Amino acid sequence: MNLEDYLHKFENSVKAVDAKALKESGLEIQTGIWLNSTVIRLQKKHWANNPNEQPHSGSAIFMGIWINQQAFSNRVLNYNIHALRLRQLNGYALQSRAFATSFREKFKEFENKWENVSVQFAPQTLMEGKITLNDENIEKDILNIVNNFIEITPLIDETLLEFKKKTTNL
Repeated sequence: MNLEDYLHKFENSVKAVDAKALKESGLEIQTGIWLNSTVIRLQKKHWANNPNEQPHSGSAIFMGIWINQQAFSNRVLNYNIHALRLRQLNGYALQSRAFATSFREKFKEFENKWENVSVQFAPQTLMEGKITLNDENIEKDILNIVNNFIEITPLIDETLLEFKKKTTNL
């Protein structure tokens, strides 16, 4: 498996994303090779204390689509939504399990649009799935995952609002 070949395919997928829908969603997309994987990461700036960190090690919520040697060998393309170190996310009083439970309840309405998806994880993985790797359709498959994520982006923002720190006026 050549990570650079997949990076090119991932970048082509990103170019095909509807620019207007992406802008309206407030999402930013990054592609790269991190941790021996070719990756697409989608997030809003306010979903991370350090949104440009690659890969994230601090507090962040983001969607990842990736392939590595193991996924390639299994002929799958992976995707998930991570919610890392939420207690530390600036501006919020978050508890990881409560956040995950609230998000997952909202996500139920959309689950049928996601192939091989599960929410049966610890709170740092809000959902995770995989699709069959088909090199001829990979760009279209990635685009479908991105479009599905654009549709559910408001669920993350709605859930974050539940945990927004209250400001007090003195």
